[in-house]
Amino acid sequence: MDKKIVAATGIVVVLLVVCVAVVLTVGGGNEKPNYGDSTDLTGRLTIFGNANNDDYIDQRDVEYVEKIIAGEAEAVYFDCYLEYGGKLVSRTLADANCDGKVDEADVKWIQRMVDREQNMMVNYYDVDSVVASCTYPLDTMAIGYKSNYEAVLICGAQDRVLYACNQVAENGAYSQWYKMFENAQSMGSRFTPDYEVFLKSGNEKPSFILSGTRAWFDNNMEETVGPLGIDVVRLPFWEDNVTVSAVITLGYLLNEEKNAYAYAEVADSVLKTIEEKTKDIAIKDRPLVYASYNGTKISTMHNGINELVTAAGGRTVIDAGYTPGMSVDAETVALTMKPDFIVFSIYQGFLETFVDHDTTKKVMYDTATKTEGKYIQFVEHTQAYKDGNVIVFGQGTFMGPASYITVAYLANAIYPDLFNFDVDQMFKDYIQKYHPDYSFEDFEGINYFDLSDVKEYYGN
Repeated sequence: MDKKIVAATGIVVVLLVVCVAVVLTVGGGNEKPNYGDSTDLTGRLTIFGNANNDDYIDQRDVEYVEKIIAGEAEAVYFDCYLEYGGKLVSRTLADANCDGKVDEADVKWIQRMVDREQNMMVNYYDVDSVVASCTYPLDTMAIGYKSNYEAVLICGAQDRVLYACNQVAENGAYSQWYKMFENAQSMGSRFTPDYEVFLKSGNEKPSFILSGTRAWFDNNMEETVGPLGIDVVRLPFWEDNVTVSAVITLGYLLNEEKNAYAYAEVADSVLKTIEEKTKDIAIKDRPLVYASYNGTKISTMHNGINELVTAAGGRTVIDAGYTPGMSVDAETVALTMKPDFIVFSIYQGFLETFVDHDTTKKVMYDTATKTEGKYIQFVEHTQAYKDGNVIVFGQGTFMGPASYITVAYLANAIYPDLFNFDVDQMFKDYIQKYHPDYSFEDFEGINYFDLSDVKEYYGN
């Protein structure tokens, strides 16, 4: 993971400084794309060939490479790996064929991409900062983990799923959320997939496996399925606030940009608004937010909840100099750390363990209040508690593609004079669009709630 952080340094600004989200009309022939207001170095489409670093692959990228060759423009370089665990190299998205130089070969390569040539190889920057490749456009797939399923639903590619992990295909922990994949065959555990199922008589091989970081998924996947003609696509669908970038990139690879940009427009209405309104507030002057699973340990990087605080415009205790993952006692939190807000996460509710509204609500509220020495009991002596600034989230929307919803909720709380996002409506829209078997009322008061909600629940 340390290597990943180092490798991402050069590109993370490009990925995180988000500003553009419009629906791109795609297609060949004489149909003219609806471009919107994309600008040079603020894009999130991490495809090699996106020479001008916007959110699109189009004729402007061809023209930009021609300007680079002519000395009229500069390429933006960043550090990455050509192979996982290898040495850092410097590359630019203008180098479409990834041969280490920007030349006429890249102009021709990108023109093929603009012309939507079928079955051509494209290169992209993956979740582990590795230069990876796949065949465009991606077609049928095998898939595991909920954030990956969410991304596929957002892109409207659910009909392409042939294989699902056992958490879905075998009536596992996530099956109730993904009934649309119930006819997909099981490929076993997402950690150690059963690749032999692809070769069984009568089975169709998927064109690719949608996966995540090698730290959590089989890191030998490429070597195992590559000889079978199966691509592996690893994108950051929950890490580090780059989920919009990952969805846009997947949308391109699937030739489903219209759906991906429609999602990005909604997410950007939160993320870009917060970024713009807090850009002049120094980190030291932002509300200090203690993010922890149950209060006793500082949230680590790359687990979603720490990144949530940053996206909402808050200052994490890591920003204040505390060590990620460090265990703390209640006295330290109350008397030394002195956070303005405290946020917890509980693994219940939307996209997690869920029975029905009332049962799940009782479990979540009881967990938050009655767990001995943890959660709310752990922070009862803090000023944040006395001010009512304790917030609890279900995991389903504090990480992954739906995370902008909880980001909006937290931003409303820590900056009441700056933001008034209609979070409930955002959540209603998300459920209606991607999980129509459920309704907002199924999760009202349990997806996100604060100390006042807890006290009202118990009649205090």
